[in-house]
Order: sequence, then structure tokens, then C-alpha cells
Amino acid sequence: MEWWFIRHGCTEWNRSRRYQGHSDLELLSGEGAALAQLPAKLADIQFAKVYCSDLIRCRETLTRVRPDLAMVAYYDARIRELNFGEWEGKTYEELKDCETYREWIDDPASHVPPGGESWEQFESRVADFYSELQKNAADLFLNNENAALPASVLIVTHGGVISLLAGKLAGGRDFHDPDFKIAPGEILRLQSMPSGETVLLPRT
Repeated sequence: MEWWFIRHGCTEWNRSRRYQGHSDLELLSGEGAALAQLPAKLADIQFAKVYCSDLIRCRETLTRVRPDLAMVAYYDARIRELNFGEWEGKTYEELKDCETYREWIDDPASHVPPGGESWEQFESRVADFYSELQKNAADLFLNNENAALPASVLIVTHGGVISLLAGKLAGGRDFHDPDFKIAPGEILRLQSMPSGETVLLPRT
């Protein structure tokens, strides 16, 4: 199996470094969305399955880079970014003097953004999606008509979700692993080997 993760393109809040979470922002227009290189990179890839966060910035990303896949993708709220509650739309500079925010930064597993989502809730819904993903992947592997080529799965989602899913695929590597951090509009690829190991492929 080959796993293609795409982080959605840039929004105005990405540009101004504001927490987005579940806020449903559109992409910047044209080159500002940082997607110009993706259509060529994805043009010849046959994807057995396509998953996409249901938020607009991910939907628009898929439509811009592979419009032919927009109608066959599975849109799933489980792969939304963490809900940052009252902190959405705010920057680090605006929040850095807030005690609750500083506690959350130091230990996100023990603190919850006001009106937002706990780390446990976030991990749980992404883990639920991952379990389904693994089941579907097993079916794809068994039904792969061209065994000489890996079956490819495309997932268009958010930075935090990519870090969680890639870490799980790679044998439980840490969420903060820098190998899994990508900018808006970038691709991360992993391949599951016959040995059971999942390796990180070079970035293109």
C-alpha cells in the first residue's frame, strides 16, 4: 500500500498564523493557496480510495488538484483538525499571556481549549478513522489487480491529523516527529512493505 497525504492549501488564517481548527475557511485564490505544483505531481496516479476532511479548505484543495476525484471521495468529519474552541481565529501572540493557553501548550493532553476539544477526543476520532482505514486497506490489498504496483490511497486533511495518522502507520511514532510535519499544499507519502514495516518515501 502507498499512502498519499496532502495538507490542504493556504487560507487567510494560515497566512496570518491563526488557529483554524473547525472554522470553515476557504482557500486563498490562485498562487496564494500554494497548490500550483500538485496537479502535475498527482496527474498520473491511480488512487484506489480517496478520503477528504469535510471542511471547505480540504474540499477545495481536492477539487483544485484532482477535480476528477471530487465526486468519488469519501468526506469524513473524523479527519477534521482539532477543535480549538474560543482560540480559533487567534494567534500565539494574542494568546501567549493567557494562563489556560500556556498550560495547554505545555501539556495538551491534560488541558482543553475553552469550548473546544480535548486531546483524548481528537485522538479517539482519528483512531476510529484509522481502524476503518486499515480494514479497507486490507480489502484493497487482496483485490489489487496489479500486484506489481502498490494500491494507492489519497487522504486530503489537516496538519495535526496527518501527524497522528502517519505516526500510527509508521508503527506508533510520536505525533511531534518532524518527519511528519508538512506545510499547506505539501505531500507526505508512506509505503507499507510486505514485511509489515511502513517507510517514509522521499518528498517530491
